Amino acid sequence: MQSKVSMVVPCYNKVRYISDMLDSVIKQNWNNIEIVLVNDGSTDGTRETISKYKKKLEARGYKVIILDQENQGVAAAIKNGLELISGEFVCFPDCDDLLHTEYVSAMVNALKSFPEVNCVVCDVVGNGRVSWSPSENELSVVTLLQNEQRILLKKFILASFFQSACVMMMRTSLLSKLCIVQNFKTNVKTTQEQQIWLPILASEKAIIHLNRKLYTYIERDMSIETSVTDINAIYDYAEDRYKLTQKILNHYVSSTENLNYFVELSNIVKYLMILARINKHGLEEYKQINIEQYVKDVNEGGLLPFKLTTQIVDEFSFGMVSSAVNYYLTEYTPEKKKAVLFNRGKQNRLIAYGAGRIANRLLPVCIKLDLVPNEVWDIKLCQDDHFYEIPLVKPKFESLTMNDTVILFIYDKKEVEQNLQKTEASVLYYQDLLIEFFCKLN
Repeated sequence: MQSKVSMVVPCYNKVRYISDMLDSVIKQNWNNIEIVLVNDGSTDGTRETISKYKKKLEARGYKVIILDQENQGVAAAIKNGLELISGEFVCFPDCDDLLHTEYVSAMVNALKSFPEVNCVVCDVVGNGRVSWSPSENELSVVTLLQNEQRILLKKFILASFFQSACVMMMRTSLLSKLCIVQNFKTNVKTTQEQQIWLPILASEKAIIHLNRKLYTYIERDMSIETSVTDINAIYDYAEDRYKLTQKILNHYVSSTENLNYFVELSNIVKYLMILARINKHGLEEYKQINIEQYVKDVNEGGLLPFKLTTQIVDEFSFGMVSSAVNYYLTEYTPEKKKAVLFNRGKQNRLIAYGAGRIANRLLPVCIKLDLVPNEVWDIKLCQDDHFYEIPLVKPKFESLTMNDTVILFIYDKKEVEQNLQKTEASVLYYQDLLIEFFCKLN
């Protein structure tokens, strides 16, 4: 018999979208599903739609639990829903998104393949949340992401790991093991994501990554990503998220030194979040003061081997600088520094991948570091193009050897990384160069 999977679905005023989501639940190729629909005081007909779909879901063979509550917010809806579940596994889809037909079955099968691992995450189709960028060894559909030294916790706090709980499934036993329901805070303005992810990533040794896009996230006008637009509301939201992170980490990180480290990371990301929303909503008048605060907090945190300045941000852009900071805190190793030094003045081939804005800004850095590429690869080029004086050619992955080094000057690098993993070439990132350059400036 199939294992029972519980879905906890908070529902609030989504009458226009919830039918499509519930239709995608009905189409799951998994038969043993328990769906807990928590109506959070809807006033637009959402409750009536839930009632209509109850019969359809039951006709599919699913167990349906409907919980009505006064409007208390998504965190309370999740907590109250979790208290009713009885499945072996549990997941948390939003009521206005869409599920691939194998959303449930593929994640259950992944968990059954790794009985010692308690959580699996899939990729997402959509326009609002972070998806995964593969590690150097990630080529298979199912990969075990090791959480040594809580690296995945670092990435989550810095928004470099999946931010949504909708794309994950866990063993229900993990809820009691980590006291997630007991510790769940309901009087918060932020989403439920931190209260689910932080305990897991602070405690578990590994997470399964299912490299398949099984969840479609659709950003609506009234989603929390779009509805917080007033600058004071943005500040309040970021501060609430920061304080909630502190409270949660207090439960799950015992060492004071480690706790202070993770709290400092969450302070850094607070300004990343503020600046992301400032950019998204065109609040330019607040940009510079928050960049200055970000630079101040990064420097005072003492987590980096270099100091930032607003002049550095102006020269390279906030996006590139903050990306280099996050990269240093999550990906950078002494081996990376050695690789940069090893390639200085090296006679073997040095290839820059990407001839766009990043490469244009970093060419002077390459010159100062004595790392001028022999070739620049770009899929968007015309015949006989040059990048300054450097030949610009189409990518030729099959030509790469163990003596070649490729530096990625692109943001969207997943497909390129997968192609490079099939070769023997060494790979560096533009962040490696920035870190080395910033260290030289200090």
